[in-house]
Amino acid sequence: MCTEKINEEISLLRQQNAQLLQQLETMQDLYSTTLLAEQHQIWELVTDKVPQDLQLIELQSKLTNNSAFVESANKIRGQHHQAAATALAESEAKYRQLVENISDLIFSMSVEGLFTYVSPQYKNVLGWEPSDLLGQTFAPLLHPDDFPLAQRKIQEMVETKGQRIAIEFRHLKKDGDWCWMRSVASPIFDSDGEIIGLHGAISDISSRKQAEELIKASQSELLALFNAIQDVILVLDAEGRYLKIAPSSAPLLYQPPAELLGRKIHEVLPSACADYFLNSIQQALLTKKTVKVEYSLPIGDREVWFEANIASVTENTVVCVARDISERKQMEDQLRQQTENLVQTLQELRQTQAQMIQAEKMSSLGQLVAGVAHEINNPVNFIHGNLSHLEEYTQDLLRIIHHQQQEAGNKLEFQALCEEIDLEYIQKDVPRILSSMKVGTQRIRQIVLSLRTFSRIDEAEFKAVDIHESIDSTLMVLQHRFQETTRLPAIQVIKDYGTLPLVECYGGELNQVFMNILVNAIDALEEWTIENAQLRIDNLTSGLLTPTIAIRTSVLDSGWVKIAIADNGIGMSEQIQKQVFNPFFTNKPVGKGTGMGMFISYQIITETHGGKLECHSTPAVGTEFVITIPIQH
Repeated sequence: MCTEKINEEISLLRQQNAQLLQQLETMQDLYSTTLLAEQHQIWELVTDKVPQDLQLIELQSKLTNNSAFVESANKIRGQHHQAAATALAESEAKYRQLVENISDLIFSMSVEGLFTYVSPQYKNVLGWEPSDLLGQTFAPLLHPDDFPLAQRKIQEMVETKGQRIAIEFRHLKKDGDWCWMRSVASPIFDSDGEIIGLHGAISDISSRKQAEELIKASQSELLALFNAIQDVILVLDAEGRYLKIAPSSAPLLYQPPAELLGRKIHEVLPSACADYFLNSIQQALLTKKTVKVEYSLPIGDREVWFEANIASVTENTVVCVARDISERKQMEDQLRQQTENLVQTLQELRQTQAQMIQAEKMSSLGQLVAGVAHEINNPVNFIHGNLSHLEEYTQDLLRIIHHQQQEAGNKLEFQALCEEIDLEYIQKDVPRILSSMKVGTQRIRQIVLSLRTFSRIDEAEFKAVDIHESIDSTLMVLQHRFQETTRLPAIQVIKDYGTLPLVECYGGELNQVFMNILVNAIDALEEWTIENAQLRIDNLTSGLLTPTIAIRTSVLDSGWVKIAIADNGIGMSEQIQKQVFNPFFTNKPVGKGTGMGMFISYQIITETHGGKLECHSTPAVGTEFVITIPIQH
């Protein structure tokens, strides 16, 4: 920049000098032209045919005037020469002051390469005195490797007659070191327009060259680093256009680098992936923060997963460093699958454990029920069997007493005895007692049979079972829960049995399902009754609300049986309905429910019997469980 200003100043000074010289030449031409014209007039006067004395007088007058004009012209010419010399001196002084005060080195040399002018700055920058260089050739001062370039540039300037040249070269300092310089030179022309030399300015660029070398070394290091990194390194603009691609990225690129540069990602990648990538680029440019993304691309014959960091470089470009994480994703998938397998195994173990515990409980309960039924059955059978004999004996005794009463006639003692023991009442009451005892023993026998039916400890395989008999046996076991207490009213059981065939099933397990559903229904009715005591009293008084369990059975056309058990209790919310069959879930108070009853019931119906167990409930209205199982397996 400084050199260009100097050249402009020099050019301006030369133009001013040329104008002054042109003005001087114009004055000289004007003087010569005027003088010749006057001389021509004098000659005509001399040759004209006028009196001699008159011609002499006019000639003398003309000569006198010409002398005055010549004297005036010479005076003007002298003034212009003096003004031009003064202006030239001032221009040269200004030029010299400018040249000597700037930091650049100013030089002039002939076409042969000899220095004709060297500014004082040569000593300050390179150590050379101007006198050391004047008249010397510039060739020894240039580094041998740079001299051919300078020589070729000068030759081109001479051939083109005016082409300005600029070169960078190493200049020899007086102490023997080399210094990087930049030269800008222009030709010097003579009056005929021929180049007679050149002049220019030289600036020290050693610091810049050193910085360039450092940058070049740094770039080489970065390039080596990029080549060593196995990651994909890309530079893209805001529109997703590929601007730069690291050479090491080639093996992992969706297409070869030459086919990517200058193209947009939507022209290369699948649409969904391109949209996702472009959104991430725009987010990085907007937030000025690094954005992490994961994506996959089909490269070759495999699906490659990448993890990329996208960071803004400028207002309109980002750098993307993507790493192949396919192995990691594969390991994560394997770990995820193993975790899912472990969770499933754990769930199965917990289910198995729960089933084993429940089965053990039910087995113990069944054995207990069976044992109690057996122990009760023996004495009941003994009593029931002897009642018939007792009844027969009693009848015989009563006949004898009757006969004796008739034979005794009016014996006062016998009559008094009969009145004392109230023989007439005994004769009427003993048959009633015997009949009541027979009904009681029959009832006990029915209970024992229900207990044995409910336990079904002898049924470990699929057998044809009477569903109604199983339901009735379960109701018999729970009979005490249906009775009225001081706190709760009696629960009404409504049985709407259809005509069902024998169903192939595990009778004991099916009874367990009936037991769990009925117990939940009773608990729901009790909870509703306790929470709404006053409402219950009012409704019971008006006959609007009676705790009820309704059991309906039917046959479906597709060879299935349907058992629906409904209550009009507290009901369940939709959220609880979704969890009612989950293991260990319960909405009962602590210590009252284990959360396994409905879960095990669901498994018994769905897995063991291949059926369906559904729950339909409305809060404050009631709940219905629907069991659907095939008739045959």
